[in-house]
Amino acid sequence: MKKLICLLIVVLLFAALLVSCTDDPDDKSKAEESKSTESVGSEAGVSDESDTSSQVVEDPYVDANGKYRITNEIIDWESREFGIIVRGTGAGTYQSDDFTYNSELYGDILDKAVKERNDKIESLYNVKIKVYKSDVVGSDPIITDINQDISTGTHFYDAIMPSIPGLANLAREDKLIDLTEFEYIHLDAPWYDKDANNTFSVGYRLFFTTGDITILNKVCSGGILFNKQMIEYLNMDSPYTLVEEHKWTYEKMYQMAKQATQDTDGEDGMSSNDTWGMLASYNDALTFYGAAGQKLCLKDGDDNPILSFGNEETSFNIAQKIITDMLEKDSWVIYAQNFEAPIWETSLEAFKQGRVLFRPSAFSATTKLRKAGTDFGIVPNPLWSEDQDDYYTYCGTGEVAGIAIHKNVNDPEFSAYMVEAISCEAKNYITPAYMEINLKGKDMQDEESLEMLKIIFNNITYDTGEIYNFGGIKTLFENLVKNNNANLQSKFDEIEPSIIDAIDKLVESYEFAG
Repeated sequence: MKKLICLLIVVLLFAALLVSCTDDPDDKSKAEESKSTESVGSEAGVSDESDTSSQVVEDPYVDANGKYRITNEIIDWESREFGIIVRGTGAGTYQSDDFTYNSELYGDILDKAVKERNDKIESLYNVKIKVYKSDVVGSDPIITDINQDISTGTHFYDAIMPSIPGLANLAREDKLIDLTEFEYIHLDAPWYDKDANNTFSVGYRLFFTTGDITILNKVCSGGILFNKQMIEYLNMDSPYTLVEEHKWTYEKMYQMAKQATQDTDGEDGMSSNDTWGMLASYNDALTFYGAAGQKLCLKDGDDNPILSFGNEETSFNIAQKIITDMLEKDSWVIYAQNFEAPIWETSLEAFKQGRVLFRPSAFSATTKLRKAGTDFGIVPNPLWSEDQDDYYTYCGTGEVAGIAIHKNVNDPEFSAYMVEAISCEAKNYITPAYMEINLKGKDMQDEESLEMLKIIFNNITYDTGEIYNFGGIKTLFENLVKNNNANLQSKFDEIEPSIIDAIDKLVESYEFAG
């Protein structure tokens, strides 16, 4: 009996061995490959109902704790000093509070985040951050300091953070290094703004960009502030609901503003003392145009800017309607420029007092309103029509800080390494402090507004024409509204040759840069 059992075991083992030997190793490899592909496809949104398992695709820029990380090796820089120049008090509200403490505008919350970020950088990489805050008086005072450093060879600054227009001029003058050339800078990393990279580049060369390294790209983005009490008193549709239902359009905003506008000061004629549907500025015409998903300039197949405005009937018709509407006298809109100096303070006071329904606003104004006790909400800039796919936050870059490395730095690779590291940690510390703690905790006064922030900040767009202002195209809309001139076609025809010439010169300057 024992012999029979042993014989059966041997037979079974031999049969198993035969089965395993007849398996095709290529088939096994294909099966494993298929399984792997199905997992990745599932992560990409392609689901297989029969597969109940899931596999997380590792993000190289996120660690196991969900914190952002660089992919460069950790280098001990042996107590080397990293010098960076940022916008100072001469820029007023738009000075850089991204590297220094004692912020009068944002207070302890941002200060703490800046300190923690700086401390981590200095400890992890054994460097000393040296911040130069430019306070030279001028239209863009930091540029004076940067040009002096370049011309004298003092090598104070390993990286520079002036405004985007200032950087655009430095790029034209061949004073910056192409960021795409650096081994240590990974422009696909989440701390760089992808739309900024795509918009700022020319001929696939990128001399400056922006992202989490600064809060100013968010400070200078905006939406529409609205007076919640006026909405209720006038029995209007909730702007929050309109946004959620994809019905918050330019025309809806325009009609609501007309309904709210009233002569309430007891005197004949409309004035800044009356109640207005919209408090705007002259350049908000361009904001509404960009919010409609329109651009002044696009890119050709070689990543060079081309004039798109005026070459497409839709974009021109949208621009013409906006300008015509904004020139309607006393019916729905009053301009900050109609108030007594200082116009931004006196006009904002009208909103605080509850005499304005809507105010297109950068987030710099919401910070000022937090202490006023005004019961306001915020929604994105409106769609042009319900057929538009997304809400767009058209970013005016005049006061937005960017990051660049100029040609006079001592060690370009050291500069690049530190820009990457600081940008990464800014996403871990600075952005949450501004958006989630400071902005949400104090500026935003209701849960609905917090949801609106996701839409606003996730859809920031830039425009090559706005950045480089070819032939004055950026100020075309503003000047027409300012001068009470609705003849868009005539004015555009006048400057079009200058626009095309300026584009050609920029492309040429980038081709020979470096």
